Amino acid sequence: MDYTDYTYACLEDLELKASFYRSEKAETDRTILYFHGGGLVYGKRQDLPDEYIFNLLEAGYHFLAFDYPLAPESSLRVITQAVKDGIYWFVENARSTLQLNQSDYVLFGRSAGAYLCYLMAADETLPKPKRLIAFYGYSSLAHQAFTEPSAHYMQFPQLPETVISRLIKPYPIAEAPLQTRFALYLHARQSGKWLDLLTDSSEDITTYELTEEQLNQLPPTFIAHSRTDKDVPYGIAEKLSHQIPEVYLHSIPNGDHDFDRDTESADGPRTYQQLINWLKDEQHV
Repeated sequence: MDYTDYTYACLEDLELKASFYRSEKAETDRTILYFHGGGLVYGKRQDLPDEYIFNLLEAGYHFLAFDYPLAPESSLRVITQAVKDGIYWFVENARSTLQLNQSDYVLFGRSAGAYLCYLMAADETLPKPKRLIAFYGYSSLAHQAFTEPSAHYMQFPQLPETVISRLIKPYPIAEAPLQTRFALYLHARQSGKWLDLLTDSSEDITTYELTEEQLNQLPPTFIAHSRTDKDVPYGIAEKLSHQIPEVYLHSIPNGDHDFDRDTESADGPRTYQQLINWLKDEQHV
């Protein structure tokens, strides 16, 4: 599939880019703004399998996938500001640079990307998204599962601090491969110190979570989550489904955290078809 890369902001010498996929089937010029997962410490903007992007384009939605700075080289404050800058860039450039008829958008994130989308959807300084898509995400970092050593990750080999420290760069980065950088996230979850990579002790972590009032004001939301998720507990999705006024919770009976990474499994394609049906549902227009 063809796409065009744009630089939407710079952080020191780092260019933050966004990849735009144009739908030839779009009738309303609505665009999905996508933010990848990776615990905020690894990942890349083009991590969504092409099959899913193709299906969304065929459904009539343009697709714009964003970089954002990664922790711990950049703090959560810097990360969230960059994500906000990306959304501003889209709104300001939809008609001119991207040659769209309107700047309506849908926020879509997976895992940590979904967390960022929750924050942005509640940000009153941004134009409100038409919809929110959250795959195995969360709206708060204060959950017990994130602040204590993970029983699931403790089953993996543990690496010494000296090895982990060599993974951290002395400059901002916005792309890091799973193959090497996952060790940093693994170590953080094993030690229960993941949040230490994101903020310093002077910051109030509640600044980066949605209040009950904010959850009540979110746009129509599609949540997809596996009941057997060992990374982000399914209970988080269940609770959010009771707090958000207009929500569709699509549950996977037995799957991994990022169940949709394997396009050969029926769970992923089935979920994206359900998502497309939800997007096209007239009651959500």
